[in-house]
Amino acid sequence: MLVELLYCSVSVAPHLTDEDLNHILASARRRNLAEDITGMLIYHQGEFVQILEGENKSVANVYEKFIDPDLRHTRINKEQENTISHRSFNECSMGFVGAPEIESLMPSSGMGILMNMLTDEAKSKPLSLGLSAFVSIYNQIRKSPNR
Repeated sequence: MLVELLYCSVSVAPHLTDEDLNHILASARRRNLAEDITGMLIYHQGEFVQILEGENKSVANVYEKFIDPDLRHTRINKEQENTISHRSFNECSMGFVGAPEIESLMPSSGMGILMNMLTDEAKSKPLSLGLSAFVSIYNQIRKSPNR
């Protein structure tokens, strides 16, 4: 059974460097590839938003063993956890949108990255509940007065 999991959390370190983010992404991509999980991560001003999709057992395993106990973030909140009929992301073990895309004056920069990662099936159907919430959070971040 395919599922999606969307969560938000706050970084313990107030400002992560590019090196910190690259380390997080590299380990997440290796782990997700091994578990056949796809998804996307947003990091902006100390906040993480991540959507994962894959087989229920794999997503639960990664969340419970690696994400939830990770001491680099706190205030972890599961926003959505749903059964899905198809994957939304192309063979992408972990896409990423960070400050440059979010803070860009080009309104489509981060959204373009997201759209390029979506499967043809995901583009042709209504968004899943989790992906819809992910896009909504992304849009709220872009409208934030602190950006």
